Amino acid sequence: MKKAGQRMLFLLLLPLLLLSFAGHEAAAAASSQGRIVMDSKELALPKGVILENVNGSVMIPIRVVVENLGFEVLWEQTTRKVTVQQDGKTVQLAVGSKTAEADGVSLLLNAAPKQNGGTVLVPIRFVSEQFGLSVGWDNSDKTVYLSGGIPLESPVSADPLPSATVAPAASAGPVAAVQSPAPTQQPQTNTENTEEVEGSITASPTPAVTSPTVKGAVFSENRLIVAVAGGAKPTVTKITGPDRIVVDFQGAAFASDFSGSFPGVSASGSPQGRLDVSGYLLVSEIRYALFSTSPSTVRFVIQTAGSQNYQLSTDDSTGLVTVDLNTGNSGAGTPVNTGLTGKPIVALDAGHGGTQPGAISLTGKAEKDFNLAVILKVGAILTQEGWADVVYTRTSDVTLGLQDRVKIAEAAKATLFVSLHGNSLDVGYPNRDKVNGSETYYSRSESLPLAQIMQKHLVAGTGFKDNGVRSKSLHVTRETSMPAVLLEAGYLTNPGNEAAMYSEQMQNNLAREIVAGIKEYLGL
Repeated sequence: MKKAGQRMLFLLLLPLLLLSFAGHEAAAAASSQGRIVMDSKELALPKGVILENVNGSVMIPIRVVVENLGFEVLWEQTTRKVTVQQDGKTVQLAVGSKTAEADGVSLLLNAAPKQNGGTVLVPIRFVSEQFGLSVGWDNSDKTVYLSGGIPLESPVSADPLPSATVAPAASAGPVAAVQSPAPTQQPQTNTENTEEVEGSITASPTPAVTSPTVKGAVFSENRLIVAVAGGAKPTVTKITGPDRIVVDFQGAAFASDFSGSFPGVSASGSPQGRLDVSGYLLVSEIRYALFSTSPSTVRFVIQTAGSQNYQLSTDDSTGLVTVDLNTGNSGAGTPVNTGLTGKPIVALDAGHGGTQPGAISLTGKAEKDFNLAVILKVGAILTQEGWADVVYTRTSDVTLGLQDRVKIAEAAKATLFVSLHGNSLDVGYPNRDKVNGSETYYSRSESLPLAQIMQKHLVAGTGFKDNGVRSKSLHVTRETSMPAVLLEAGYLTNPGNEAAMYSEQMQNNLAREIVAGIKEYLGL
């Protein structure tokens, strides 16, 4: 169901941010205020506010949306900054600035927020990514559709973990090894086209035959998503000098209403242009055009920062073709550090310990004990299966500083670093015992593929609500040089999460899934 939901989100996203190429539609937009509908309820727009298209992005009033989600919105008149707070998460935007901050991490917006009277308008893609909403756009009546709003009585957690710190001694008991499941299988790629591509694309006239067709495209969450019809099938090839991924739809032409982020028209009348890739460090440009008329071929070129692996998938039920750059498969361009044995080296970090117990659960249990119990189980599985070497930052209840943990991983030349924690909220926090779920943190862009894979397996292991992948500047994930993630398994201040986290069954399940996530990332 989750995969189907993601596909539906991608389908809804395709028409977004893609309005500037149709002049008559832009004129219609100027004469209409537009509407915002959230979970089938129309939201009241401030008087005089019109939903706008800026640099290919639909701009919506942030206060109207987030207040209906139960978030707190603060406005600083002197600095013209908007601060949104909920469940420990803080997002800050400034009018006129294309840089926003989420929990202290800088994010690049594809369009700067703007002020219209007393209302601040922000790009719809930012709202979708930061507040976990599915987004759709009906260009015929200028309506934004939002779904996934959280009821006020059951807020989503966004609280970052307490910082990992130090601790003294008590030894851990024996750990029973449990067998690891096979990692989740990645979809198989289609046959790759071996044709070379040089330089930029040149467009050719659109042929009379329009089926199969390419209807639209968008780049979101490091994925190129293309909507097709009439049986259009992709072939993909990787090329160097410069590094790029070429996606061809042979026998296809652009649909008459094709939508793209920065669309244009060639002298012959065929669509050509670029997709919005702002904020994505792995991709410098995505361009598209009708590459050939004999046979008719629509081509997308993904210009990447270095050799980049990908996963190709097609969904005939939705007509979506996805080129996913969030793959952990180690190809020729992604070297993996190995030890003297030739095996990958996995650094396992049990958060807190010793005099620093971490969070204290509702029934008085220490976070450090949960962290260590699961990490030792993970290490036992890895050792039993024998395909990786294991390095622990601690194997008993000892005091260890944050930089010491980093040094251990660096000295071992670890292939990857996984830190485990339990989350909590302060005693005075509203609805403290209702906030729940699992989340994964990363600090550096190269750690994002690992974070996305580990979050999937983290949720499978805990069975808790999926709070998603989050970027935050945490010492152990920031200062390590290898891909590094910090897993927040669940909330010790939530009765259901706490009871499960200290059960042998869930700890074993979680350990197996962490191992499965590591295997999937390494392509083993």
